[in-house]
Amino acid sequence: MTAGSGELTATTGTLAGPIPVSRVWAGTKVLAEDLAGEDLGDVLDLHDDALCWWVLDRSSDYAQDALRRLIKEFDLDALVLHELVATDHRAKFEEIGQARLVLTNAVTIDQHTAQVTVHPVSVLVTDRALVCLADVTADMDPRRWLAAAGERLATGGTAAALQVLVSGVIDSYAVVVDWLEQAGDELADELFTGRPLSKEQQLWAFRLRPALPSVRRVPEPMREVVADLRDVHPVTKPKAQRKVESLTGRRWALIAEHHDRVANAADSLAESLTSVFETSLALADLQLNVIMKKLTGWAGIVAAPTLITGFVGMNVGFPLQGTGYGFWVYLVLMIIAVGVLWYVFRRKDWI
Repeated sequence: MTAGSGELTATTGTLAGPIPVSRVWAGTKVLAEDLAGEDLGDVLDLHDDALCWWVLDRSSDYAQDALRRLIKEFDLDALVLHELVATDHRAKFEEIGQARLVLTNAVTIDQHTAQVTVHPVSVLVTDRALVCLADVTADMDPRRWLAAAGERLATGGTAAALQVLVSGVIDSYAVVVDWLEQAGDELADELFTGRPLSKEQQLWAFRLRPALPSVRRVPEPMREVVADLRDVHPVTKPKAQRKVESLTGRRWALIAEHHDRVANAADSLAESLTSVFETSLALADLQLNVIMKKLTGWAGIVAAPTLITGFVGMNVGFPLQGTGYGFWVYLVLMIIAVGVLWYVFRRKDWI
């Protein structure tokens, strides 16, 4: 499974220079970058056909103040702010007047510790502006997704910007799922050698298992959100917009399809790792049985000369007792007994 392809991959494209935190554009022309708050509003007022996106870092000090001013400007209620800044890992889509609220979560994984981190992503979008509140890290950066999708945003507007963000979130699931699948396949390949997992490999497998609930828990609520976004996209009357709307709807359908594939792959990961554990335990039991079988065979071989020497060593009269001829007779008997047992056990693959 791949993280995405073609237009649906949010991270497609390369950027030269610093990544902007905001952008104002009209068609293919970028009017301004790295503006905030009132400055963004002023540029939008000056250009009737201008659109903008703005990514706020959750860790920044001014993020909540900026959101309060924005919500007041959009004439939204205080509950919207509460939902935007929430970190309870919900997934939600809601239409509030002319605005849309989308709550979702991206995921990243530390490939050294297999630790999954969930990053809340909150989006408020109107027909002219998109504001995103997210954890901006090297591995999860919505600014990069939006800045690299300038061509799509030129024709699709803020609806395309929302698609880019949702695609980026789903791609983050795909990256983690792909990595976990690869890690599980590497463990499975070790089992094909016929040996159970080593202690280090078992510890690594135990680190992978706690990552699975997080990976499975995050994509599942997004099924309904993506379905709602697919079914409720803007419908405008001018004929010039019909082609754009049709393309927007098709893209939502492709995004939903991609999400289903990733979510199903995440569900199957648990079965895959469980089978690795069960196979490793079965191989360990088999190896233990082989060892016990070999020990039993060698114990039987060693017992044969011990039985003969113990029998002829009793303090009673015995044929050939105390003679050199008797020594060689009983020595030959021991060798024959050992040889016969070795041959029988070898034929039965006991030793």
